[in-house]
Amino acid sequence: MFIPYAVDAPFDRRPVVNWLVLGVLVLVFALQVVTSEKEVAEAPIETIESPIDAIEIPTTAKERIAKKRVEEERGVTGPMARFVLDGWGIGGLFGHIWLHTNIVCLIGSLIFLWPFGNAVCSKLGNGFYLLFYLLFGLLGGISHLLFGGGAAVGACAAISGVVGMYIAFFPENSISCFFFVPHPVTLGISGYWVVLLWFVFDIVASLMSGQNIMCGVHIGCFMVGLGVAILALKKNWVVMEKDEKSLLQMLRREKKEEEKEKKEEVEKENGRDVEAAAKRPKVVGRERSEPARKRAEAEKPADEYIRFRCQCGFRIKVHKKNAGKAGRCPKCSRWVEAPRE
Repeated sequence: MFIPYAVDAPFDRRPVVNWLVLGVLVLVFALQVVTSEKEVAEAPIETIESPIDAIEIPTTAKERIAKKRVEEERGVTGPMARFVLDGWGIGGLFGHIWLHTNIVCLIGSLIFLWPFGNAVCSKLGNGFYLLFYLLFGLLGGISHLLFGGGAAVGACAAISGVVGMYIAFFPENSISCFFFVPHPVTLGISGYWVVLLWFVFDIVASLMSGQNIMCGVHIGCFMVGLGVAILALKKNWVVMEKDEKSLLQMLRREKKEEEKEKKEEVEKENGRDVEAAAKRPKVVGRERSEPARKRAEAEKPADEYIRFRCQCGFRIKVHKKNAGKAGRCPKCSRWVEAPRE
């Protein structure tokens, strides 16, 4: 057994509205108990169902007995039964989130709404927190009716939405808890574990009440709360403090770390390729020697002589300034003319 009592996060504002919500839950349950006991004490003798079929019961008594059975199936009796979710009435849609079937469900709601609600209320502000709390409860009621669920009460749908927003705002923050087993001790545990325990409690409570559809409805409200909070963070409607890390920031950080690791891996791979290339022996290929050969030819000084052959086959070389002039071949003494360029 444990009781979470504080979230390790700075509070921007006092969560006054969440305190009021907790107080209203307790007050409404007290009214349920008092009005139910008062109705039993004032019930006329004719409303008690007779085990003997032969005895005639007035019509009004039969109607009261039938109404009593329906209220007992809902888990709420007396005047407060008009706020049970059992149709599309406004009273049931908004009233069922303040009712509880028994003291165990009430204590569970109070235990989990205290840390999660205080943290979310402080971050959103009192007005927006109340608005979203009611909207989550209304969404849960509408979903329950759309999926064909029976009569239902409880604040679990609204609390599920608040828990979803908490995970978006404070995914890494720890929650201080009182543990009573095996001996009293105070410990700080991750918010993920407290959320998991909340869902376990919610599922067990839903199964015990016979409302299996409520499990899916509560999970849906949780996802809606998570999505709304992430949208608020993206639009900067909610700003985290410097020492706080939201779910969005945590995901971005992980993405940056992955990109950094990939970049380092690529750099290491490129470094290994460069090192291997440096160790490789240099080979001068044809492609590399061709430019050098052309460059050498370009740098070679221009030839200032004209070379030609005589009819006898002797090679004659004369300066370019003698182009077009005639002279004798040194070998055969014939007259030859130097070609012009």
